[in-house]
Amino acid sequence: MSEVAVRPSPGALLRLTLLIQRRALLWWMLAIAVTALLLAALYPSVRDSGASFQDYVDQMPEALKQIFGVDFTSPDGYLWSQLFSSIGPIAFLVYAIGAGARGIAGEEESGTLDVVLSTPLRRRTVVRDKALAMIAGVALLTIVLFVVLWVSGPPLDLTVGIEHLAAVHILQALLAIGFGMIALAIGAATGRRGLALGVTSAIAILSYLVWALGSTVDALAPVEPLSPFRWFGEPQPLADGTTWRNVVVLAAIPLFAYLVARVTFDRRDLGSG
Repeated sequence: MSEVAVRPSPGALLRLTLLIQRRALLWWMLAIAVTALLLAALYPSVRDSGASFQDYVDQMPEALKQIFGVDFTSPDGYLWSQLFSSIGPIAFLVYAIGAGARGIAGEEESGTLDVVLSTPLRRRTVVRDKALAMIAGVALLTIVLFVVLWVSGPPLDLTVGIEHLAAVHILQALLAIGFGMIALAIGAATGRRGLALGVTSAIAILSYLVWALGSTVDALAPVEPLSPFRWFGEPQPLADGTTWRNVVVLAAIPLFAYLVARVTFDRRDLGSG
């Protein structure tokens, strides 16, 4: 009687990955929710001290004004300066880059990738499910942050139009997914989790600095459009909304990185790594 290979059900690896990561993801969701609630609760005191806070903002260098905004005490200015120009992107990038680096390279270094590839799963399916797991995590964190701000904002007079609130969440999610997919691609190409983390983090920091300093350092102005943060923060989405061009650019980055991950992982000789 001949043996028949049992092919895993579609999405089995995706479900398994999310199941393994569920506890860490729950902690991430809790941390995001608590941070958003604390920032929202502080808004009334900031608004009531508007003159002193605004004087402080007006004295900032132009580069910092671009990052933090110029209307510190308005709901959109407060959320942008205290959350979406700093803590929010940092937290989302840390999660996405970590998940992307673990997706292929982390499992390869731990030896569990050999078990996965011993099944009839194709390599491109492994890359797809690992990418989808990272995207699902970012999406859940985005939903948590959006709901908390949407529900807690009005009682605290921290009200922003739902279209603009949705726009900044979508852009932040795409920004994080882009860098997470870059980490996945580097890990798929090299099998080194540390390298994927380090290189992607360095790219993110340099991109942020290029955007932050591009308006004041003439030498950086020509390369500022290459920074994903430029497409995240200009125009300021909470105050002015966004454009389809910004969405398309930020969506193109993870798509390209995903294709690179598929091609490099499919062609790499794992035995030589």
